Amino acid sequence: MNISVSGLSFGYTGLPLFDRFSAELSGGGDGRPLVILGPSGCGKTTLLKLLGGLLKPQAGRIRFSGGETPGKTAFMFQESRLLPWLTVVDNIALPLEKDFGKNEAKARARHFLSLVFLDEKKDAYPGEISGGQAQRVSLARAFAWPAGALFMDEPFQSLDIPLRIRLMDLCLSLNGRENRLLVAVTHDPREALYMGGRIIILGRPGEGIVFDKEIDLCPEDRAYGSAAAAEMERVLIRHMPPGPE
Repeated sequence: MNISVSGLSFGYTGLPLFDRFSAELSGGGDGRPLVILGPSGCGKTTLLKLLGGLLKPQAGRIRFSGGETPGKTAFMFQESRLLPWLTVVDNIALPLEKDFGKNEAKARARHFLSLVFLDEKKDAYPGEISGGQAQRVSLARAFAWPAGALFMDEPFQSLDIPLRIRLMDLCLSLNGRENRLLVAVTHDPREALYMGGRIIILGRPGEGIVFDKEIDLCPEDRAYGSAAAAEMERVLIRHMPPGPE
């Protein structure tokens, strides 16, 4: 699935984050995501929400290959956003019940829990699991929802690096099975390089894309601490505008 953005304009209280912005957006090879990189305030989360249908353009159009909209979309946010009064498996099953019915929704929820290695936590409540486990539940819920596109807003930023790497690996593994369009937002060049099949960098509000590159690195070269990743990280940092003071 590709996304075509044409003449997009959007802003808040007179500040034009996007001014007649146009781009052809797609993920990379091997199910790797399109990563939107940039400092705070550049509009990357706003763009994610516009692409995913949570916000409406003030002008311009967003079209998906095969139609005007992607139909169902899935989101994964910085917070797990689990309902505390539901068990882990019911948090995943609840949004599925309308399409699948209760029994099939529960079976699908258990299947995706197994893919993130949390079978034993299915009957636990969110307050009984760790933050990292909660994000794994959130990841399972996002992939359990039958959507053609998954939009991720810095879901791994609050985690320590070893756990972050594990969850990024899980995300890529799940998408290897599901083959969806992934669009991820981050302000961390290392995370962008670890996951991204294509990286775009947004400039200051109204500037649009200032850097756009397909990332063709093997897993070893993407690893945190590798020489190739360090060199590419320097390239990304040179293109990133300074954030707000």
